[in-house]
Amino acid sequence: MKLTSKARRASLAIAAVSCLTGAVLAGTAGPASAATAHTFKVCAYGNYTAYATLPQQGGISTTLIAPGTCGQLPLVSGSTYGKVWGVYNTNPGKSFYVGTAHFTAAKGWSGAAKGTTTGPYLVNLG
Repeated sequence: MKLTSKARRASLAIAAVSCLTGAVLAGTAGPASAATAHTFKVCAYGNYTAYATLPQQGGISTTLIAPGTCGQLPLVSGSTYGKVWGVYNTNPGKSFYVGTAHFTAAKGWSGAAKGTTTGPYLVNLG
């Protein structure tokens, strides 16, 4: 089948976007344990939803992080710790403390909220 020049250009544009998207995704995929400078990354590896706050940055927080996924926040100079919280499965309006992560903003931090709602704990992955 012979393509018109307009169809050929559209085909090439779609192929180029597909390749670029694949390259971007491949470039961002990496081990969950890799800490990225200036980033506070938390994964929810327990049986509960988690979120993190950075008190030294005005208390900004991640969105809710569903079990098996990760969330992150950018770090500014002077930040030295972040708090990780869990959300009760049976009472989504109520949170519980998981742990505090200490870091330098220049190095960043990568970790996970693990365990259960009755026995939560925080681990450093980076």
